[in-house]
Amino acid sequence: MFGKKRQEKIARDQEAREAQARFERNESVGKEISARIADLKNVQRDNLPDAAFMLFMQAKQQSELIRRSIENGANHDFTFGGITDSDFATYLAEGVAGALRDHITRSQTFFEAMSEQLPDVRFTIEQQDAISMIAAMLREQRLEGILQGLRLAGLLNGAPDRRRTSLETDEM
Repeated sequence: MFGKKRQEKIARDQEAREAQARFERNESVGKEISARIADLKNVQRDNLPDAAFMLFMQAKQQSELIRRSIENGANHDFTFGGITDSDFATYLAEGVAGALRDHITRSQTFFEAMSEQLPDVRFTIEQQDAISMIAAMLREQRLEGILQGLRLAGLLNGAPDRRRTSLETDEM
């Protein structure tokens, strides 16, 4: 009995170390993306749509990597149902809340019941993974808002015009 508990503790400690390493890796990538978001104000107006779009794609890729990492480690599926009457932010929040409610409970032994010890409850998604996932989703949504602002300002649709003008100059 004690050997089994010790093995479980060693396994939990190993999982915690791995989660901390993933968190630190995700945090460094997230800081880089956040710094590049802040640097968008220094980008020339002509290059702004391309820079914002490339940054959005990088943020989306990081979100997907974190989701896959959690899916593989916790066996949790992030394919949410269709969007109902709520907005996209509520839809994402419902998915995250559902993922964070999942947990594993070890059945209580007779000795634990008699001594009024509670069974071990462990959440399937580590806290650091959840923080990384939510932060990545927020960065992705922030960049999507920037792209929407560029679209509304008419700057995002300006990229095909540059190609057209370069083709016109080549034909002359």
